[in-house]
Amino acid sequence: MATARHLLGNRTFLLLLVAALFMHIAIFLVTPIFPIFLEKARHLHASQIGFILAIASLMYQIGSLIGGFLCDRVSRKLVMVSGAAIQACAMFGYSVSQTFLLFMLFSALNGSGMGLLAPAIKAKIADGVKQEDRTTAFSWRGIAANIGIIIGGLTVTLLALSTNRLVFIYAAGVYILLTFFLLFTLPKARQETTKKDSLSWSQYKRLLDHRSFLFFCLVSLLVWGLYAQFPLVVPLRGQHIMGTGAKVGLIWTINSTFVVLFQGVIARYILEKISPYWAMVSGTLFLGAGLFAMGFAHQFWTFSAAAVVFIIGEMLAVPVFDSLVGHFAKPPLLGAYYGIGNVVTGISGAIGNAVGGYMIESLGGVGSMRPWYMYGIITLISVAILTAFAIYANARHKKKGSSPSLQPKKERAR
Repeated sequence: MATARHLLGNRTFLLLLVAALFMHIAIFLVTPIFPIFLEKARHLHASQIGFILAIASLMYQIGSLIGGFLCDRVSRKLVMVSGAAIQACAMFGYSVSQTFLLFMLFSALNGSGMGLLAPAIKAKIADGVKQEDRTTAFSWRGIAANIGIIIGGLTVTLLALSTNRLVFIYAAGVYILLTFFLLFTLPKARQETTKKDSLSWSQYKRLLDHRSFLFFCLVSLLVWGLYAQFPLVVPLRGQHIMGTGAKVGLIWTINSTFVVLFQGVIARYILEKISPYWAMVSGTLFLGAGLFAMGFAHQFWTFSAAAVVFIIGEMLAVPVFDSLVGHFAKPPLLGAYYGIGNVVTGISGAIGNAVGGYMIESLGGVGSMRPWYMYGIITLISVAILTAFAIYANARHKKKGSSPSLQPKKERAR
């Protein structure tokens, strides 16, 4: 209850929740229908669509890393505003594009803008709340994001915008509103209101010597590798079970609604009471159990139930990942840490999708039980590794209220 009062009284945090809401409305006005639009309205081939989506993912990772460093050296507010404005330009570009090369160009621009925006918002949240409130804060951010997903997805469905370029105009309008909202409502960043020495590039290089953080990122690959399977297997298995892709989108609506209703409960009664490392272990177990259960689902509702099991894992693991990145980071380098955290999720997601797709094809496709048994085996191995890491890291987490300093030794001695 005290945590909730702290967060409700934090004006900047509440403004960032609104920003996360609008950002996800804009994203999910486009994401569910973008491949359909490219195929039906612009007559692009599947391989071309794959390249367009891939360049966005690649530029997102590059933008995340650059944005993380920039928001520590310049201003998180400026980076957020720039990211939203760049995405608005990309949406307008989509609306007028007719050729494959133009879609590649604006997809790269869109990925870059999101890469600037995402780590800056996370760093601003972590910097603006107390360390003990961070897990709950990121849970609330997840709720705001899922409300945005629901609004965006339902808007596309109700207005039947799957092959209408107006959807990009609407998304651009939301990004423009977000740009002005961030520009005129957020207070000046701490770097702008307090005088401090500039951070040297050597200090950023020392981040790569932060072994505890890098080890954490390494084991997190297991979590995000499983997490990345959801958008891969749900459409394929859903199409196999129901014979149509029309209802597959409802899975995301059901899951987002579940998150909105129960993320706060899970944060209050579970995440605030257990170690974040054990929350990651539990979340990974639910992620894998959900994937395993999808192989035994043969109707829409049983398939939806398996997806809900998966989403419980997301509700346990994702908020504590963001919170733990903030735990390892020193305040001057929060943006850089979250930028690297985003790169980790992107790399593991790309690897997870590639390996998952190859595994499903090699083991007989989504109609065979062999891929789902393999998901169960991978889950058990991942949980065992994460459990060993949790035992090792939990004691160190309790001993240290903050991560080791990245400042030069001569500065720490003063």
